[in-house]
Amino acid sequence: MKVAIITGSSAGIGFAIAKRFAQAGINCVINGRNLEKLEVAEKEIKNLNPNSIAIRADVSREEDIRKLVEETKNHFGRIDILINNAATVGVGYSVEEMPVEVWDEIIKANLRSVFLMCKAVIPHLKETGSGRIINIGGLSAKNPLPFAAADAAAKAGVLALTRTLAAELGRFNITVNAIIPGFQPQTDIGKIFNERLSKAFHVPPEESIVATKARTLMKRFETLEEIAETAFFLCSDAGSAITGQNLNVNCGLATY
Repeated sequence: MKVAIITGSSAGIGFAIAKRFAQAGINCVINGRNLEKLEVAEKEIKNLNPNSIAIRADVSREEDIRKLVEETKNHFGRIDILINNAATVGVGYSVEEMPVEVWDEIIKANLRSVFLMCKAVIPHLKETGSGRIINIGGLSAKNPLPFAAADAAAKAGVLALTRTLAAELGRFNITVNAIIPGFQPQTDIGKIFNERLSKAFHVPPEESIVATKARTLMKRFETLEEIAETAFFLCSDAGSAITGQNLNVNCGLATY
């Protein structure tokens, strides 16, 4: 049975992906920093697939990544899928006002962590002969967004890294793709994002949500389940010929 590491999966997009994978019988390793949230998520995932486990780790720290990967391999004996979802909210400062340490933290959490996770997991994916990597990107890499320079730089880096990895790993039958979601105002990270952006633009949070929804081509936000289904498709046999792609799953907030 396939084994998937899903970072940042105690809630939101990562949790939705873990649920979809567990429903399909994939053994999931869910991950997060908040132990209380992680334990709650683990119970629900185990109800779908009792073989799934949770490992607490901060994937911006190399030693935590080493522990996460080693414990997964020791427990299951293999790793087939890596979903890089963990990230921090990177909005709220103009370039002029942004403290350098804030820039560094956002790059560390949203780009460096993806590089480190891929670096640690790739040797194990090669062993399977058909590995999958999916990186969760961000709209700031596609659409200009004031007060989000560090996030835009990090997420653009993730998209470039995705294409480079696809070029490097294709001969090992490992596919590498990115999913670019839109806005999920119901999630914790979505609420924080909206609050900070609304504050930067001096508009009420609810007004920001309405304005963002109006910019989508479908006049709605994508659901977490739609993102999860896309991830599942890319990791299935049906997605075996898709690699090096940055897929918009955002109801048309980005179209290229």
